Amino acid sequence: MDRTSSTAYLPDEDRIVQRIILRASEIQGYTNESLHESLQLTRYGPGQLFRPHVDPLEDSANGISTHRLTTVFAIVEATCDRCGTQFPNIRINWTLEDPNWCKYVECGDVVALTVKAVPGNALFWKSWTNSGRLDPRTLHAGLPPESGIKTGLNIWTHG
Repeated sequence: MDRTSSTAYLPDEDRIVQRIILRASEIQGYTNESLHESLQLTRYGPGQLFRPHVDPLEDSANGISTHRLTTVFAIVEATCDRCGTQFPNIRINWTLEDPNWCKYVECGDVVALTVKAVPGNALFWKSWTNSGRLDPRTLHAGLPPESGIKTGLNIWTHG
């Protein structure tokens, strides 16, 4: 099984959900709010994960027939260590970088870029290159907490 974490979609008509979508639209250059997929909460308990995957799938559940162009993954809650989001196709030698990055990434991870699950922080990426190809660097995985939990909010834009 690729995913063992739990998910729930938030109601589009909720005022708070609408504000989150508006804010996500603003940080992406004022994208059309109608291009945003329903917001998805995902929760990881001990041992739960989401194996390496990419996001640009069609959203048949919401009747959207276009591909996901961008992802915002915001950490709502995290009481776990080493339970971040890992990008196996990105490698960085952190010994050459500013050590302040180690607040946000696992600087000891030499096989992949692993972004720590820090409540209040968010990741953003574009799934496609400017030439219209899937960007292989966006392959990512939700790492399993050994203990504690992680709750994140997925915000996807279609186009």
